[in-house]
Amino acid sequence: MSDDSRVYSYSAVLMGSPILLKLLRHDEQLASRTFQLIKRYEDLLTVNRAQSQVMDINHAAGRHAVAVSRPVFQLIQCAKAASMMRDSAFNLAIGPLVKLWRIGFQGRSVPAAAEIAARLPLTRPQDVILDEAAGSVFLAQPGMEIDLGAIAKGYIADRVRDDLRRQGVDAALINLGGTCIPLGSGPLG
Repeated sequence: MSDDSRVYSYSAVLMGSPILLKLLRHDEQLASRTFQLIKRYEDLLTVNRAQSQVMDINHAAGRHAVAVSRPVFQLIQCAKAASMMRDSAFNLAIGPLVKLWRIGFQGRSVPAAAEIAARLPLTRPQDVILDEAAGSVFLAQPGMEIDLGAIAKGYIADRVRDDLRRQGVDAALINLGGTCIPLGSGPLG
């Protein structure tokens, strides 16, 4: 195999998932910068730690709006639009039910129907109020929570692809815990 057809793989564990970056050149600094970018987005969007911009919104539910960074606002705006589509199975305000079920954590179980019914009013995407001029998000009811887990990895993968393009990478494969995004073409599959 000639050097120009080698595939270099770099991996890390971020967002609770294995992350794999494949490149056609050996570049540990590029891989490190890519993983740092993923970590920055994780730090903004996670609901699995007490501190993030999304958790700031959740903690302020029913009390006040929270100004967020442009990328976080844009993702929430996109997630709300997807949630509001007719017959959409996506709901950015699903957080109270995810917590109730303990999805992704030990001790998960199917809760009683009464518990589910009690939390359903907290999952209305129309109660996620966006103020584009202020770049702020307000959850209208106390107890509401945004959970972007179903959309965040794809969003982050797209941002990584865009960043690699800006750095002159013309072929790569980005795998964020099963969300795979190719860049260019080549023997990266």
